[in-house]
Amino acid sequence: MRSQRFFLEEIICAQWGVSLYMKSIERFVSLLNCQTEEALQRTVIQVGSDYGFEQTLLAVVPKKPTSLSEAYIRGNFSPQWLDIYDRKRLIGIDPTVAHCVSRSIPLLWEPAIFASKEQREMGEEASRFGLRTGITLPFHGANGEIGVLCFAKNIRPSRRFYRDVLHIIPALSMMRDFAFEATLQFAKSPNLQPPPALTQREFECLKWCASGKSSWEIAQILGCSESAVNFHFGNLRRKFQATSRRHVVVKAIHCGLLQSTPNWPKNLRESDKIKNGSAD
Repeated sequence: MRSQRFFLEEIICAQWGVSLYMKSIERFVSLLNCQTEEALQRTVIQVGSDYGFEQTLLAVVPKKPTSLSEAYIRGNFSPQWLDIYDRKRLIGIDPTVAHCVSRSIPLLWEPAIFASKEQREMGEEASRFGLRTGITLPFHGANGEIGVLCFAKNIRPSRRFYRDVLHIIPALSMMRDFAFEATLQFAKSPNLQPPPALTQREFECLKWCASGKSSWEIAQILGCSESAVNFHFGNLRRKFQATSRRHVVVKAIHCGLLQSTPNWPKNLRESDKIKNGSAD
């Protein structure tokens, strides 16, 4: 069985194109359009099913959770399992929770992560409820929240499963960002904040980022240095209180600053489209 380290190295090396990036944005923007918690739950479960998972769980918890009752939870994990999990306070020994508190990378549910006797017993009990293998994607909010998106299947861990998951890690990671942002309106019930004031260059960088462009590509299009583009993205993360560029894009779409399918700026030359692989 491949190690967690090798799996994560493959994730980093995996390549995916602009077209997949844009299709993912279009697919997951529906999460932001959910007007009720029931609609959000249905959408989360459906998207998980579309990617081949039988059970999906979306949760937002405090910075240092001590009980499952503190979490905002949506999904189709067995209610009986969640009751056992909370009653036995398994949150204190769950290796996936410990991972999500301190890490940001995805975690595969492979036998090696269940190191202690208590963790192995927990894994065996979870298997009785169809949670035999899966993946957990953590998210850390600007105000200390911890988001957790879990996908599970009732099959034994295998190389084929790891290989299949590897190919959809980028899409699952994007879903996590959109799902977490969508959840906050129900978990906190905040008023939708107006978009922050952006400079023209910041908006241009944001729009090209939403189109799947890298810093180098944006620099070539805008006629500036790559370091200048990175400087603008630093300002964008600060203004949106975001933890990554993708998080900035998600928030910009949510507050109406960007469309889910950004249009090309009118002053972009056709040759630039072709040069950057973006022609229709």
